[in-house]
Formats: sequence, C-alpha cells, structure tokens
Amino acid sequence: MIWTIGECLYDVIFKNGQPVWAVPGGSMLNVAVSAARYGEKVGLISEAGNDRVGSMISDFLATEGVSTGFLERYSGNTTLALAFLNEAGDATYQFYQHAPAHAPEFPLPPFRPGDVFVFGSFYSVNPRNRRNIVRMAEAASAAGAWVCYDPNFRKSHLQSLDEARPLIIENIRLADITRGSDEDFRLIAGTADSNQVWDFAHKHGCNNLICTRNREGVDVFSGSIVKHYDVPEVEVVSTIGAGDSFNSGFVTCLHGMAKNELSVTFWDEAIGRAVIFASEVCRSRENFIHRPGDAFSGI
Repeated sequence: MIWTIGECLYDVIFKNGQPVWAVPGGSMLNVAVSAARYGEKVGLISEAGNDRVGSMISDFLATEGVSTGFLERYSGNTTLALAFLNEAGDATYQFYQHAPAHAPEFPLPPFRPGDVFVFGSFYSVNPRNRRNIVRMAEAASAAGAWVCYDPNFRKSHLQSLDEARPLIIENIRLADITRGSDEDFRLIAGTADSNQVWDFAHKHGCNNLICTRNREGVDVFSGSIVKHYDVPEVEVVSTIGAGDSFNSGFVTCLHGMAKNELSVTFWDEAIGRAVIFASEVCRSRENFIHRPGDAFSGI
C-alpha cells in the first residue's frame, strides 16, 4: 500500500487573469491519484470541509480508487487554492485556508514492510500537524515501510522559514528518501547547487536525495551513487502537479521493495518512470497522469 498524508483542497487555475479550469488538488492528493491511476493501492490521510466542495473531492477520490477511510470531514469550508499561470505554465499561488485550528488525531494506518509513506509540503511543518506527521513517519519506519519526504517549500511561505527550517531538517532525518526541487533548496539551504544541497541534506541525516532541476534534469545521491538524468523537452500547459506526479512515479517503483541499499538499476527505472509521469502532467490541465491505455497517456 502507498500512503500519503497532506492537505485536500480545490485548485482554481487562472490564465491571463481569467479562471480557466478547476480540479481537486493538494500535493499528497496529487501523488495519491496518479499512483491509483497507475494501478497501485493507495490511501490518502487528509481533511476536507463538510461542504459541497469537500463532497466533490471525496467522491472524486473514491471514483479514482483512492481509499478515503482516513479522510476526516470537519464542519466548515474546504481550503481553496488560486493558481495563477504565467506564459511558461508556472504557477504562483494564493490560498484560502479554512481548516480548524486543531488537527484531528488520525488513527495509524496498518503499515507493512514494502509499503511507502509519503509526506511533505507546508502541511508537514505546520505545528498543528506535527504530532500526526512524526508519529506516522516513525510508525511507518518501524514497520519496515519506506518513508519519502518532499519539502515543496513555496516562496509564499518564506516569512515562516526561520520557524519551518528546524522542522524541515527533522523531516529529512525521519525520511529514507528526500526529493526536492532546486528552488526548494535555494530557499531552505541557501543553494541550488546539487552537490552543496547533498552536503546540507546528508549532514542532517539524509541517505538518499533526489534533486529535480526543472528542464536541467535530475540529480541523485544515494550511498556511493551520484548520477545525473536528463529530461525531455515538453510543450508545457501547466507545471501544477508536475513535482507531485514525479513523486508518484518514483514511489510506484519503490513500492514492494525491501529496505536495503538501492541499486543503479533501481534508480534508472524509478527516475525514468518519474520523469515520464511529470512530463505527462506538464502537457495536461490535470494535476495527475492519465490512466494507462487512455488516448492521451504515454504511460
């Protein structure tokens, strides 16, 4: 099973000052849906309002095959995210948060060896969510599951960086694998140079690092393995969900593996699939891959 924990929200996407489409979103929701569309068993641990938008998201997840057994519904409105695309398809965000001040205490999933637990974004460093994040990451690790972390730290949260950085470092320590973008690490570590990022992450307990560099490719650091992967040029519609779909492609390769040293063969396959997932989402209005076999799917 692949488990993700994070925010449920509804994305409203603007282009040239006009709303052009809307879709369920949130980084870990995006990871979950792409993995489910690929055929994996997936559970999302999250919260949504007891409103029409929350019901739309819950129904969407159920239709997509994502377990909603750990989706808590609260009294109030579901979070909205307004995403403003530039000409390159990159987004800046404005969030309308409606979650209660106190997080629910989620029950622990039945983690098993070979499972994958994925967490990240600002949700994972928000003090209201720390108890759930830490106890789940520790429980997953103790059960023999893989723990994967994506900081996904946006410029809109820059004013909180001093408070967030120690928690980001703790998350890196909790995880078996950390995947972040060069822009994430420019904010967090003060550098976008992959080798310097590795020095920063390794110093704080990271054993496996994936640094994605947009059109410049992907750098992997894992034990004695240091490897660069090129990425294809694609015609970008939207980059929303691209990093999440990369994570999803990666964890579908990781799922079911025993926890031991990862080989070059594994990295070649996993990064290759992750790049395919991300490239497909960049060419789409959706935040997720198409289902394998669909007319538009390259999976």
